[in-house]
Amino acid sequence: MGMIIDGLDTAVAEQVSNVLDLSVLERLIEDTSLDFLPSLIEVFEAESSQRLTSIKSSLESNDLQTLGIEAHSLKGTSATFGAEKLRLVSEKVEKAAKMSNQAVVDENVPHIPELLDEVIVELNRFAQAVTS
Repeated sequence: MGMIIDGLDTAVAEQVSNVLDLSVLERLIEDTSLDFLPSLIEVFEAESSQRLTSIKSSLESNDLQTLGIEAHSLKGTSATFGAEKLRLVSEKVEKAAKMSNQAVVDENVPHIPELLDEVIVELNRFAQAVTS
């Protein structure tokens, strides 16, 4: 891995890597900058929170088209940060919504809030470790 990841405390690296792909985070920092990381995380938190609200309301109103679009966007931002579990669930929801597979949507949407919370916690843990 790169210098930033190699310099992480082992316990922090282990916790973060249970939720996020460290090599993806390393590339993200290389492509942007370490100074920009907190801002990227802030934007991710805000946008993801709005997407989650939209996903929930789309589910309640049975608007699978909007739900699929929001899940697609969440899938993309999850991939940007190496949040593979969240990306996979978002992708399942996106595909199920496009195919009007209500059972798969209903099965997977409830996992998104918990996965998103885990991602945000670990992103912030990572940012604090690499910027302090």
